[in-house]
Amino acid sequence: MIKLGTHPHSDEEDDGMKTLEHYLDSKFAALPDTAETRRTKTDLLAKMTTRYDELLGLGKNENEALGTVISEFDSVESLFEGITPTNAPPGDEMTQSEAEAFWRSTKRLAVAIAGGILSIAIGAGLMVALLPTSLNWLGVLLLIFGLIIGISAFIVVGLAHVRVKVPLDKRVLSTQIKVLAKDRQQDYSSSFTIALVGGVALCLFALFPPILQTIWSAESFGLLSVAAFIWILGSGLFAIVYGSMVYAGYSRLARADVFYAVTDPDDRMLTELKQRNPKLHGFLYQLYWPLVFVAYLLFSFVFGFWTLSWLIFPIAGVLFAGIRNYALQIPKG
Repeated sequence: MIKLGTHPHSDEEDDGMKTLEHYLDSKFAALPDTAETRRTKTDLLAKMTTRYDELLGLGKNENEALGTVISEFDSVESLFEGITPTNAPPGDEMTQSEAEAFWRSTKRLAVAIAGGILSIAIGAGLMVALLPTSLNWLGVLLLIFGLIIGISAFIVVGLAHVRVKVPLDKRVLSTQIKVLAKDRQQDYSSSFTIALVGGVALCLFALFPPILQTIWSAESFGLLSVAAFIWILGSGLFAIVYGSMVYAGYSRLARADVFYAVTDPDDRMLTELKQRNPKLHGFLYQLYWPLVFVAYLLFSFVFGFWTLSWLIFPIAGVLFAGIRNYALQIPKG
């Protein structure tokens, strides 16, 4: 615990100073020992000491002066909001090197997820483009290859990112780190805007090949226009996902007082589920949606159920929510 220095006073004033210090020690005991906390505590002690001296100068005795000062400054909890949440558990401060490591890991994760989406889109587009040719078997292999690359990237880089962020769980974010994060966020804002606008533009532009194919009645280019739609859409999603994840990595440290490895309360509960039932957790977050996507491709391109295959996604979403809610309600033990 940080002890604050005193300056020469009379015995009566020294006793009062010690009482005020002990009072503040008890008030600040639940807060992490950071530079900002110590500065706030020092400033508050100076104000209380000044007020205490004023009351002694007005003729009040020590007990009256202490009682008045403590009653006037009793609601110091309002000052804690600018330091860290009162319900946050104490933890060490995150260092700049740890923040930099988290941002580097976030960029790698963004590349992996965005690149995985693009890889799957390229494979799916190649399969569609090769369907009417004698190389349709090659298209299926390329789709499988794209799925392997995409899913592997999700899993491998995702696990590496977990190994970086979990040791930082419940670390206090100092003013210095938050200012650095805000600067990085501001520097990246232009790139984020370009990625977001460009990605949305590509997603809209992806509609043009099928529309033009329909307008020109070019039946021989039907599947090729669908392939072009998938490729362009995948490129747009790459830009949106990458830019959003990198920007969110800076924002995450710029806006919080305490870093949590898992930000969403429901996800924190699912992290608990991972420890008790790793198979169910792994199925939900690693296999479920890739299997849904494969089912969509099979129903659409292999069986030709284009008019009904789109229903797979809303049905899968409802099922996922049901499984997820059930998982959250599983009692311990």
